[in-house]
Amino acid sequence: HSNPTSATPAAVGHQGGLDFSHLDSTVQFFCFKGLAGTTHRSYQSGLNRFCRFCMEHNVDPFPVSESLLCYFVASLGRQGLAPSTIKTYLAGIRHAQIVRGYPAPRESSSLPRLGLLQAGVKRVRAERGATITKRRLPITPHHLRQIREVWNARAADMDITMLWAAVTSCFFGFFRAGEITAPSAAAFDPAVHLVWGDVAVDNVSNPSVVRVHLKRSKCDQFGNGVDVFLGRTGNELCPVTAILTYIARRGNRPGAFFLSEEGRPLTKACFVAKVQAALRSAGTQFSDYTGHSFQIGVATAAAQAGIQDSTIQMLGRWSSTAFLSYLRTPRDQLAQFTGTLARV
Repeated sequence: HSNPTSATPAAVGHQGGLDFSHLDSTVQFFCFKGLAGTTHRSYQSGLNRFCRFCMEHNVDPFPVSESLLCYFVASLGRQGLAPSTIKTYLAGIRHAQIVRGYPAPRESSSLPRLGLLQAGVKRVRAERGATITKRRLPITPHHLRQIREVWNARAADMDITMLWAAVTSCFFGFFRAGEITAPSAAAFDPAVHLVWGDVAVDNVSNPSVVRVHLKRSKCDQFGNGVDVFLGRTGNELCPVTAILTYIARRGNRPGAFFLSEEGRPLTKACFVAKVQAALRSAGTQFSDYTGHSFQIGVATAAAQAGIQDSTIQMLGRWSSTAFLSYLRTPRDQLAQFTGTLARV
């Protein structure tokens, strides 16, 4: 039985009498870099589980076969894993097969038994009532005002000033929470994450626009960068006012742009936890609001304001129309469409 975690490229090494073994590590390196970090971690989790499964049953994992994948999926289904997780694991195994130089496994649609098995796992899970997924409710201007009211009692706190600037930026900039925060204090990377020099104003004496430069984002995996512009709203939810107030408190210290009074970068987990705590204090069911709730909320608000889908897609920097799944229109507005259609 061979080591299932070792790479055994079939398409590199000796080819036609020529020795390319000195390029093996380079091939592996570029294959590794072909995936985003988050995708690689998800795939690696599935691959590790697959390799453990193969070791337990004393079989070689690669090259994979439909039968082996079926046994693996059946095992995962019996353990109660979500169909979406199983699908990600299978994608990770497919990627590992390709990296190892073996022919790519066909898609599940061309593997009828595997496809039927996945459908069965999904159906059984639904019958057992296990299909409930965590809701991600939209954060609306109403919620922003709730958060502001809760935090007003501590308005003089430097960290509250920072958090309010982050909240308004996240909403009006169509940001994902992870785009303006760090995954952790230790993982903060000035070459990737938002820093002091990435934020600028249009006019020093009388600024009306703030430019936020993202060096990398979910839809910009190759680091082309994008500028996001925030304008004044003329009310208490103004992101420009919030950012300028925060900058006056923060100063020009190097490091993460959103920096606590103690000099720690704002992390996504901390940001979401503080927002949830404020909503809880305001009497809102806080657990259904996540880092994605800002994009869901602003996309919904933009659609309700009559902004065209193409403009919303541009503002949110979506590469496809997937953002349409974020739109949450109230039932009373949906019901009004019946009368509208009747008059066509």
